[in-house]
Amino acid sequence: MARPRVLARLRSARLGRNAPSSATVRVLGLVAVLLAASAALWLLVGRDVANSSGDRWMPWWLAGLLFAAAEVFVLHVQVRREARTISLSDIPLVLALYFASPGGLVMARVVLPLLIFLFVRRQPLIKTLFNTAVLITEGVVAVVAFGLVVGTANPDGPIGWAGAYAAAAAGGILSAGAVAFVIRLHEDRIAGADFLRTIGGGALVSAIVTTPALVAVEALHSESRSVGLLFVCGVVVFTAYRAYASLSERHLSLERLYRFSQVVSSSPEVDEVLGSVLTQARELLRAESAELSLLATDNEGGLRFRSDRSGGLDRQPLDELDTADWLWARTIDGEEPLVLPRGSRDVAIRRYLERRNWRDAIVVPLRGESGVIGTLAVADRLGDVRTFDTGDAQLLGTVANHASVALQNGRLLQRLHHEALHDALTGLPNRVRFRQVLEETLAARTHNNGVAVLVLDLDGFKEINDTLGHQYGDLVLTEIGQRIRRTAGTVASVARLGGDEFAVLLPDVLDVHTAIDAARRLVHALEEPVHVETMDLEVGGSIGIAVAPEHGDDGAVLLRRADVAMFVAKGSSAGWAVFEPSLDSTAPHGLAMLAELRQALHDEDLRVYVQPKAVMTSREIESVEALVRWPHRERGLVFPGDFIPLAERSGLIRPLTSFVLRTSVAAAAEWARGGHPVGIAVNLSPRTLLDPDLTTEIEQLLTHHRLRPDLLTLEITEGSLMSDATRTTTALARLNELGVRLSIDDFGTGYSSLSYLKRLPVQEIKIDRSFVAQLVSDDNDAAIVRSVIDLGTNLLLDVVAEGVEDEATWLRLAELGCDLAQGYHLGRPMPIENFAEWLSAYQLSRQVPTQPVRSIGTPDRTAGLG
Repeated sequence: MARPRVLARLRSARLGRNAPSSATVRVLGLVAVLLAASAALWLLVGRDVANSSGDRWMPWWLAGLLFAAAEVFVLHVQVRREARTISLSDIPLVLALYFASPGGLVMARVVLPLLIFLFVRRQPLIKTLFNTAVLITEGVVAVVAFGLVVGTANPDGPIGWAGAYAAAAAGGILSAGAVAFVIRLHEDRIAGADFLRTIGGGALVSAIVTTPALVAVEALHSESRSVGLLFVCGVVVFTAYRAYASLSERHLSLERLYRFSQVVSSSPEVDEVLGSVLTQARELLRAESAELSLLATDNEGGLRFRSDRSGGLDRQPLDELDTADWLWARTIDGEEPLVLPRGSRDVAIRRYLERRNWRDAIVVPLRGESGVIGTLAVADRLGDVRTFDTGDAQLLGTVANHASVALQNGRLLQRLHHEALHDALTGLPNRVRFRQVLEETLAARTHNNGVAVLVLDLDGFKEINDTLGHQYGDLVLTEIGQRIRRTAGTVASVARLGGDEFAVLLPDVLDVHTAIDAARRLVHALEEPVHVETMDLEVGGSIGIAVAPEHGDDGAVLLRRADVAMFVAKGSSAGWAVFEPSLDSTAPHGLAMLAELRQALHDEDLRVYVQPKAVMTSREIESVEALVRWPHRERGLVFPGDFIPLAERSGLIRPLTSFVLRTSVAAAAEWARGGHPVGIAVNLSPRTLLDPDLTTEIEQLLTHHRLRPDLLTLEITEGSLMSDATRTTTALARLNELGVRLSIDDFGTGYSSLSYLKRLPVQEIKIDRSFVAQLVSDDNDAAIVRSVIDLGTNLLLDVVAEGVEDEATWLRLAELGCDLAQGYHLGRPMPIENFAEWLSAYQLSRQVPTQPVRSIGTPDRTAGLG
């Protein structure tokens, strides 16, 4: 059809090029649907509406030759910045509608063009099947549309002209729809605006090309001998346009080269130069992608920079498979361009294109002062008709020459290597360079020595950034980077991995103890305050250690395991930790979930829920318990039992607790300001409880949010209280001095000394839900609950019952003298931001006037909160 060639629209879908099997099956299904629809349309409508009047003198093979010629001799039109290939197949279509039989038209539309697809363009089988099905359907639809419009009337005249326009337009819409559907199958999207533009442009071009076809029809009706003149006229016009298009393309190429040379000669920015080189190479050669490869030097490894039609610039180490390929190396050694055309019969070329996942490509040398320094390549010529040739190679060579000059000016090449592999702020190697050095060191390791990787994450850096701003944060990072490098020594390799995370590579260690000694020196070095302008800033660090070969001999594995150990170190008083196999969670699933949890904490994707607690007698809401949930994008809502143990093993429990504390204190302060002084309880793990910085953190939170200390309750399990009695007592005493309330969670499930419990500065005990669940029906559970309540009453402690599910249990607990209850009967856990609304609705439903909630945990059990 005469429109922007729909086959070229398939360049994004890439039919037949490593297509997923499921998508291929769906395309085959579409082919079957098109063929079935064509057959049904022909049997039901086509034979009846096909106009049989007129002189049907054109045999099907002649029409087929015209269609095949239209597929071979196409026009290339530049529309803005996009190159479009236009077929003139509407001309033989109109001629066949008038002078060939309907069946002959359909046969001609398929047979010879099919040979073109197979033997000239060498299209993959799946793509050939799709194109064939589209052409068959186009032919049938064109015959039907022409017959429906013309009917039994004489096709000579305006009615026949309208039929010809309708036939061309119907075929164009069908093709655009089929191609858009295929793109939807492969890319999971349909660009509505692009689809409408394709149909509109196709209809316009069809009308333009159909018009001279109708002129030819009228000329042949008047004088059949005019066919020779029409042929000569068509050849002249086509040749003239091709010459004009070629001249226009050369002019456009020169204009782009001029703009390109201006940009690369004036810009000092590396990324801007590279982006311009690759973008212009793509546009000049009408290619989908472009890449610039720089060979390795004595000091730096090879680099590859890629750019695609989205405009992104990707950089990565040069693929060793590429540098070892003799075909690619031929461009380096021979300093000659390498043209890899589509459909080449050369086995080496086909193999190389397949490995790179390219249809066709050009690779030209990038020359420097000392010879070839790399290559510039473009791949995947837009459209299905033309492929790259020697003329394109010369044009790309011109771009490469300009790029070489730009890269050499002002030693830009050295800057390029350095900026690609080093951190701009600290000057240290970045993650890419560290990985290169690590892999090289591991490859050179002997059996007598080991390689240690230390991952260091700063503690307290986020607070500096948030309080003083990024300017001070950058100064701190710069000083810390220099301090780590001085402490690690000249033999070690130090890198900044990103943010406030650094890495140290020790290339020759006797055993893990050598790495531990280095970690201790680094921790000690970080204890010294960082002096910035007039301030001394405290910044600590947590270090994770992994050693080859004990913990693996792969660079990525060592880095990951040192990272895991670093989070364990955050919960350690030593400040460092060595990786242990138990942290691997025995499967990749555990590491994957650990990485996802770490990212969720960094992005604050976790959510705090709260469950209300009420006074047994008055049913007034006294406080809530904070519960953490993880809304995982794949696993759904993940509950604490599934990730809290992982957080405790990996050291993530401390930042997780900090997140819950920050969120809880802020919410309680907001409720108090709104007239609802409701307390909130937060669970503490044993490791968090013994953290020396916990008291300071809580004090700062209470001061910052202006929250009364007694509105915050910290819950500690009975087992953690007894595991280290001396340290636990000291920690609880510090917290008690702040004025916060302390509660023993899951009371009755562990073992505790009553004399020791009497001396603990706690104000509350919580009866475990396992005893409350069968309180009404089980006499033993009822006896245990009664004993705990009596114990709490005698020790002047508030007693909270967890897991109250029904009214009968509530009433029984009230009879036994329990102070507070918590459970589904009162309210299910809810997002913390929804609690204020729930509380208002709860108070309204009870028709209780707003009044201060009584204080829990004071000798006077009727006193208000003031």
